[in-house]
Amino acid sequence: ANDPAFSASTTPDTRATRGVWPALQTNAVQVRQLTGVGTATRTLTTAAGAFHIRPLQLGGVNQTCTVALTATQCLVNTTLPTTGVFRDLRYDTAKGTTVLPDVKRYNFFANGNYELTDGLTVFGEFGYYSSDTFRLQPPVINLNRIWVPASNYWNPFGPATLPNGQPNPNRLAGLTNVPAAGLPVLLTNYRFVDTGPQTVNVTGSQMRALLGLRGETLGFKWDSAIVYSEADSRDRSFAVRSSALQRSLALTTPDAYNPFNGGCVATPTFGDCTPSSQVAIDAIGFQLERYSKTTLLMGDLRASRPDLFNLPGGPVGIAFGAEVRRETQRDDRGPAVDGSNPFVDAVTGEVTISDAAAVSDNPDTFGKRTVVGAYLELAVPVVSEEMNVPLMRSLNLQLAGRYENYSDFGGVARPKVAAAWDVVDGLRLRASYSKGFRAPNLEQTNAVEYGRLATTQDFIRCEADLRARRITTFGACGQNFSYSRRILGNPALQPEKSTNFSGGIVLEPSFLRSSRSRVTFTVDYWSIKQTGIVGTFGNSAAIADDYLQRQQGRSNPNVIRDPANADDIALFAGTGITPAGRIIAVRDQFINLQPQTVRGLDFGFYWELKDTGIGDFDLSVNASRLLKFDRSPGPQVDALVAARAAGQINAATPLPEGQDLIEDNGRPKWRGTASLTWSLGQFQLGGFARYIGPVKETGFVDANGNPWIVQDQLTANLYAQVRIRDRKTLGGSMRWRIGVRNITNAKPPVTSEGYLGALYNPYGRYWYTSVALDL
Repeated sequence: ANDPAFSASTTPDTRATRGVWPALQTNAVQVRQLTGVGTATRTLTTAAGAFHIRPLQLGGVNQTCTVALTATQCLVNTTLPTTGVFRDLRYDTAKGTTVLPDVKRYNFFANGNYELTDGLTVFGEFGYYSSDTFRLQPPVINLNRIWVPASNYWNPFGPATLPNGQPNPNRLAGLTNVPAAGLPVLLTNYRFVDTGPQTVNVTGSQMRALLGLRGETLGFKWDSAIVYSEADSRDRSFAVRSSALQRSLALTTPDAYNPFNGGCVATPTFGDCTPSSQVAIDAIGFQLERYSKTTLLMGDLRASRPDLFNLPGGPVGIAFGAEVRRETQRDDRGPAVDGSNPFVDAVTGEVTISDAAAVSDNPDTFGKRTVVGAYLELAVPVVSEEMNVPLMRSLNLQLAGRYENYSDFGGVARPKVAAAWDVVDGLRLRASYSKGFRAPNLEQTNAVEYGRLATTQDFIRCEADLRARRITTFGACGQNFSYSRRILGNPALQPEKSTNFSGGIVLEPSFLRSSRSRVTFTVDYWSIKQTGIVGTFGNSAAIADDYLQRQQGRSNPNVIRDPANADDIALFAGTGITPAGRIIAVRDQFINLQPQTVRGLDFGFYWELKDTGIGDFDLSVNASRLLKFDRSPGPQVDALVAARAAGQINAATPLPEGQDLIEDNGRPKWRGTASLTWSLGQFQLGGFARYIGPVKETGFVDANGNPWIVQDQLTANLYAQVRIRDRKTLGGSMRWRIGVRNITNAKPPVTSEGYLGALYNPYGRYWYTSVALDL
């Protein structure tokens, strides 16, 4: 970052710590080798057996290697470093991949109706949508660590002789404590770059069919229909099968998969210039599949009448209805991850539920629910213009309510009241009050524990590095680790509920109004209070809590670590902190979070100018200002914030969002849009502008805990179009549009991870054209 306060931070370096340069470990054996000077020996691994492979030279500066393996690569008796001059051992996941997938979409829709009698009509609809996306992601990693059998042909600690009786050309000479049969080696940190980028193909379809009747009875217009819809998707991606990988790793021939050969010396952060044989690559890969499907079957009846009875202000309208919904959700994972074909390590006998090297286990899930609902709405004209009530040109009320009963949550009733008061001609006051309800989705309530890959700084190890003066600032920490984030569904989840209020003014000044011109100003205040929002505590917060507790002699049981080995003990030596092993998993669960209150103001300006002789003009400007976005983070996060303020954890420790969320991450204080169109006959020109205010990136802080500021952005689009109406030749009309989006080629404001996808798109300036036919 250009900001001096963030210049020492390594957070913006988003290159992955899992790359082509492997981190390896024996089974707690510190391998020793004769130096060639008498009986003197040197260690080829750490006390815990860790070692790694890297180029002989990095960045033009010769680095200390333990023993050369080739003319350009060497074995080093330390854990894999990814900080300082060794940051280029990280892998650049941006190269050779796609930011957004290639997409093909197809959409078909048809509807029709048929009059059975003068007052009865049958109608139907049918729609079908399909999509096919393809993207390239970074090469597969080994999230699930795997043992390389001692027999591996490329193993530097392999057997002394090959099965054919020849000396092993890859076993290092002079090993003093490695048996003749060799030692197995644990592959702990690696990316299968020689298999190429991971291809991901997702095909999906949606179908909706409806059949209904409509008519009129006793003055009520009604309709009733049965609708069925379903959506499914099939996800296919390249993956590495752990069982096939270990079989390849066990081979005693050059066709064994080789994780000991590193990548490209000239470009250590990308590519693999020493790939395994094609036979090995073909042997370990497979297509991982996931199939998901949701369905909805619904029947409903709706009726309305504009004149149920009369009041002095006019006729009262009524609308009511009822419906029954049946919802299902299914997530079918492939046998490699759903537990059907677990991986049994041939070296240790340890069982891992997932047989995919880069994917945590994920069992199949299924959920269903039945919902019965009914609603009633009244449109009540309290005062009309004809009543001549002072300062009350008209007053109209809307009274509504809805009741729903969920088979898994029970019943809930939600009301709504709205009013529109025309004080005088051109001045309207409006307001509404309602209560909302949203049930958790079926995955959140029915899912058993499943895993997702996550990468986070291990803050307790950062603290150890800082105390040992291996780093000078907390932000310079390089203790990033990938682990499995274990997420558990929660059948005890309560629904999300909300209380909503809005009030505003609509002003249409009569002195600005004419037969050709109209100007409208609007200002609305709104407030939303939510309870029971469904979310999770978060893996980063759990690791920060573990950081705090470990300094107090305890630990967070939801942060699961390997037992501390000799290297971990050495890392924490002299720091006053009890040694901690590496994180292998963080457990989390869907919960109902603390209440949230959001308030804001919406502004609008609209101007129409018609029949000027040079065309028609339409201008609209809209802006939104957040006044409050408040959610208590809960007692656990409050304790972490207090601990950071008290100096119990480092001030640069990123924590979850606090009480006041305005301008945090995806919540800018100001947003705005403006559009202007000019029309003359069949021609039209238009422009559109969007403004997004600055926000704070709370997960990226300086040494004093101040967050990085993501700058604001203004973008603009332009288009020109012509509409041709020719029923004789075209059978209707045709619209041809040419346009340019992001005309200034504005880039998304920079963040520590590139850009904030919740607010911005990565598209630069681009031109487009479209043709639409209306037959």
